[in-house]
Amino acid sequence: MTIVPHDGGCSLVLDFDGTVTEVDLLDEVAGRFGDPAVYQDVEDRLLAGEITLRECIEREFEPVRTPVEEVVAWALAEVRVRPGFCELVDLAGGRGWTVLVLSSGFHELIEPILAREGVELEVQANRLAPDERGWHVVWRDGRICPVCGEACKRASLPPGAVIYIGDGYSDRCGALASARVFATRGLARYLDEQGRAYEPFDDFLDVVRALR
Repeated sequence: MTIVPHDGGCSLVLDFDGTVTEVDLLDEVAGRFGDPAVYQDVEDRLLAGEITLRECIEREFEPVRTPVEEVVAWALAEVRVRPGFCELVDLAGGRGWTVLVLSSGFHELIEPILAREGVELEVQANRLAPDERGWHVVWRDGRICPVCGEACKRASLPPGAVIYIGDGYSDRCGALASARVFATRGLARYLDEQGRAYEPFDDFLDVVRALR
């Protein structure tokens, strides 16, 4: 495990969907408000290496016709953040660390949940351009990573030592480039397969205890 400084010179990077939130909000929205058959097909093809994450997300959200404000209202009522989220943000802030939410999801869904929790953080995410034909993605960054061959999160990591916390496919390349990684679910399985070190977590209280 790489040691990162306690004070300054460090960044805490959080995935959002399935990491900050207990459930993967992207998966929930695509499955509930889109076409479940399309969702399952593209998820299977993504994991099989037949399509990119960008193609997967575009295809999942094209069938969504529900107005964004209705989905936001559902998310605010139903979607919970992991226990310890505010404590983790406070710990990082007290040490002078940069805290960044780096997501393959959407500002329109992320920011209302952060506001509900009373947390103000920098967010780098995609945006939505919905119309009568469905939800369309406005991508935040189209640069292709020379390491993984996709438009991934690696290029958006802050300079210096990074503590990365994630749970899924979109976190793979960013996690591999970080000094210290906390992983759960799909990201943990991937890092196991790659023989890469990480620290497992169930909630952010686990992370807080590990960082103290």
